[in-house]
Amino acid sequence: MNRKKPDEINKNMPNYEYKCDKCEHYFEKILSIPNMKQPEEEPCPNCGEVQVKKVIFSAPALGDPVRLGIRRPDGGFKEVMQKIESNNRGNTLSNSSFDF
Repeated sequence: MNRKKPDEINKNMPNYEYKCDKCEHYFEKILSIPNMKQPEEEPCPNCGEVQVKKVIFSAPALGDPVRLGIRRPDGGFKEVMQKIESNNRGNTLSNSSFDF
């Protein structure tokens, strides 16, 4: 039987963030999805009060691999950028038709 090490198991489980409404202490827990509400039923690790709520979070922003230098833009991208540049030559905000 091929068992996973505990640290390998944690890599595949979600990391949830919680906040105590009483002392405003933030903490994280790595839990399986069925157990994600478990810390809301337990006392705060900082003050001991049972006023813990899961913090709603958004997914982390992903970086652009071209801007990060991981990947170079392909030829199609360069052609599009050259068209945009040639169509907008000489245009600046000061001589555009935008009224602010």
